Amino acid sequence: MDLDMDGYVDPYEEAAAEGDSDDPDEDDSDAESDYEEKSFGLLKSGKHRVRNPDGTFRCPFCLGKKKQGYKIKDLLQHADGIGVSSKHRRHGRERANHRAFARFVRTDPSFAEDLVGITGIQGAITTTPANENYSANGNGKAKANVDTAGSSSVAAKVGPPQEVERFAWPWACVLAAGAGFNAEDFVGRVALFSSVEVVPLFVDEMEVTETFAIVRFTNDWSGFNDALTIENYFSVNKLGKKEFQMRDSGLGSVEGDGEGDVKVYGWVARAEDYDATTVVGRFLRKHTVLQTIDEVSKTELEKSGEMVAILASQIEEKNRYLQDLETKKNATELSISRLEEDNRKLHEAYNEGLVKMRYGFSKRMKT
Repeated sequence: MDLDMDGYVDPYEEAAAEGDSDDPDEDDSDAESDYEEKSFGLLKSGKHRVRNPDGTFRCPFCLGKKKQGYKIKDLLQHADGIGVSSKHRRHGRERANHRAFARFVRTDPSFAEDLVGITGIQGAITTTPANENYSANGNGKAKANVDTAGSSSVAAKVGPPQEVERFAWPWACVLAAGAGFNAEDFVGRVALFSSVEVVPLFVDEMEVTETFAIVRFTNDWSGFNDALTIENYFSVNKLGKKEFQMRDSGLGSVEGDGEGDVKVYGWVARAEDYDATTVVGRFLRKHTVLQTIDEVSKTELEKSGEMVAILASQIEEKNRYLQDLETKKNATELSISRLEEDNRKLHEAYNEGLVKMRYGFSKRMKT
């Protein structure tokens, strides 16, 4: 991509300036879909800057933020995290923009080489050797097959997508430590994070070299964000799943810096953990199911649709109740009005009779 910064105007700054007067309450599903498609179109047009000169990446929808130097995997995690965040945490347009950005990074051929070798990325693109299809001439030189349609060299490298990442759902994190760690002490290691509960896993005699616990979260997108927060915390501190698998327990690498301290590792539960034959796998298979992000999104949309239908039915019922009350109120007001009219006429008749009686009495007295 073009990194020339002279005279550069970010289209998202212009779009944000034009949309400042929009009503923030217009966060319905149709509006979000429109925002996502418009943002995706802007991204594909190439009028943006995603790559930094140092080889890192920036998010064009987070202008002015402190961090603008992501690695490709961190960039996708950032976009996915905001894209699936709950409505009370993020504006609908912000979620839609980041979903469009994540889709653009996964599908645009210009990111193909950056996504190669990254595991656990939904929809990541792999590359194939440029000289995969060739024929040898008489001099022993390889003659590459040329695409007569004029495809670019980057597009020619694009291969089939990697397997879509699957998570244990409802969302869960795995906590692991070496032998000698009290499983009940896992709770204290994640006390500062939001979660539903921490379940210590008491292993049998065949698994005494490792201690595990499962951190459980709500099954919505806020729960997913909480799970990613814990995973990022352990990853930044070099205590992620990769470090746990690479540790040499025989040399005591599970011990912490302090005397008697034991390192605790943590990560989000995925397909590999779900399919494992350990106590972790058995627990996850019993209490969770494997789902992709798209499958969870579909489930949440179905639940939202059911909830909308229920609420619509309740609103309709309450409207009918209000109409009945309105009808009864009108009937009561009409009845009161008639009673008042009858009462007025009775008073008038009484007064007229009283006047006539007095007049007659006075006339008789005079005669």
